[in-house]
Amino acid sequence: MPDSQPTGSSVVKELPPVFTRHQAAIGAALRVELDGRALPIYDSLRYYMGWAEVDGTLTYGPEGKRLRPTLCLLACEAVGGDPANALPVAVAIEFAHNFSLIHDDIEDGDRTRHHRPTLWVVWGEPTALIAGNNLLAISDMATQRLRDAGVSTAIKAGHILTERYLSMMEGQYLDIAYEGRTDVTVDEYLMMIERKTGALIEGAVELGALVGARGSSEVVEGLRAVGDDIGRIFQIRDDVLGIWGGPALGKPIGADITRKKNSLPVVHVLEHARGAQQRELQRIYARDEISAIDVERVLDVMDGLGTQRWCQGQAETRWNRARKRLGSLQLSSDATREFLELGEYLLVREV
Repeated sequence: MPDSQPTGSSVVKELPPVFTRHQAAIGAALRVELDGRALPIYDSLRYYMGWAEVDGTLTYGPEGKRLRPTLCLLACEAVGGDPANALPVAVAIEFAHNFSLIHDDIEDGDRTRHHRPTLWVVWGEPTALIAGNNLLAISDMATQRLRDAGVSTAIKAGHILTERYLSMMEGQYLDIAYEGRTDVTVDEYLMMIERKTGALIEGAVELGALVGARGSSEVVEGLRAVGDDIGRIFQIRDDVLGIWGGPALGKPIGADITRKKNSLPVVHVLEHARGAQQRELQRIYARDEISAIDVERVLDVMDGLGTQRWCQGQAETRWNRARKRLGSLQLSSDATREFLELGEYLLVREV
């Protein structure tokens, strides 16, 4: 059986209002970048972005939280900038993120995302690879719109975004390199997620602040550090949900154990189990497939080691540090409140 509930807030908060406030502007700006692109490859991208069905029929369903572009616009506002000025780089970040997801789906063999078949399942791996590459190119083109609009930090912003998505690719390489290993340490895993997941989230906050700031490098650096913490919190919570958040996600409890995925709880239990328990876990993970009984056994060992509490504690430690940084940056009360709401939500989110 799993541990007790996380030690943070006992109430699962709703999606903060800042997401709703920027959703329409982000959605419209994303769509503009694909407007007029007529080759069928772009139909597959409209499908992947949630704007069309497989046959090209337009759809207007939910498009997800758009966490990264929302963070970008929030950071721009927080330093006194006009969020409209940061829209090009917010769009670029979201396209770079989706480029990575298209390729991740191929590399991981995932057949569904957001309850729909993944792009490679529908169109095949070669088309999916090209489609992902196209999104990255469109991301670069979106960033160039900063320069067209006369944003003084446009060139620097382009360099930062390139560095961040290169770091993201390095993280994906490490993630693949760790597959099948049972000796990955917690420190190695945290280094990997800092690249794979954290880089774009950190970059979103940094770039929004850079575009919106009026000469204050100190506040840009402070918000970049907050973004780094938020990126870690997001992935750690994702890993907790991948083990214990099954019902809310429509997955069985222990789904990431069944997949033999090296998430933080799994790395923690494999590193800290001792004696007979360690030998048993090594036998379980050496098998080609992990049975339901094996999953229950791994969960029991995690429960005994307090793995869920430990993981949630890591996220809370990061959040406490981010809160202190926010308090020292002298942002407006509204900006500080919205960052706090967003962080508290990410800390306890269930989906």
